[in-house]
Amino acid sequence: MGFRPNTYCTVWSVETVSDTQTRARISISRKNKNTGEYEQDFSGFVSFFGTANAAKAAKLKEKDRIKLGDVDVSNRYDKEKGREYTTYKVFSFELEDAAPSEPAKKMSVVDDGEVAEEGFPF
Repeated sequence: MGFRPNTYCTVWSVETVSDTQTRARISISRKNKNTGEYEQDFSGFVSFFGTANAAKAAKLKEKDRIKLGDVDVSNRYDKEKGREYTTYKVFSFELEDAAPSEPAKKMSVVDDGEVAEEGFPF
């Protein structure tokens, strides 16, 4: 599984860096089908970017579960230091226990020409 969009993860710590960036330590685990135990796929720091996204991330608490949305992984090599740096960026996410939004209302024409509201699904 690892670090990718639509993956669920656990938040362990949160630190506000600026009004457009919040940094958090997260972990992602998967269940080993042979042993039934959970094994860690990813553990590290990620940055939440964007004013609204950073503010939303700053409200996260230890052990909150989130679903990653738009994510980006980049790396660069510093030739002078002989070291590679990897950056994990999160541009959107959802809380795992967020209430589902209300279904949209569908408008349909009834036999006499009146419009009736119906909720999805059809």
